[in-house]
Amino acid sequence: MRVVVNIKDNKFKLEDGAIIRAKDLGGEFVIEANSSGLISLAKHLLILASDKFESGEHIHYEAGIMLDNESADFVIEKI
Repeated sequence: MRVVVNIKDNKFKLEDGAIIRAKDLGGEFVIEANSSGLISLAKHLLILASDKFESGEHIHYEAGIMLDNESADFVIEKI
């Protein structure tokens, strides 16, 4: 598999067909995703890790927007 990440195009978009779910199990947080969802998350992390973003910048994942409708919302923040 070859995946291209364009850091200059720092848009946090989802791959076609991506499904991402997050569950708060009270003491454990679980992220589930299909292949397209995992690739999307990996790209988001690589973009956030780039020099274009500083400590404190973050990505919001919200149910019904970036996540499946029944998901728990979460944030990934660069430190």
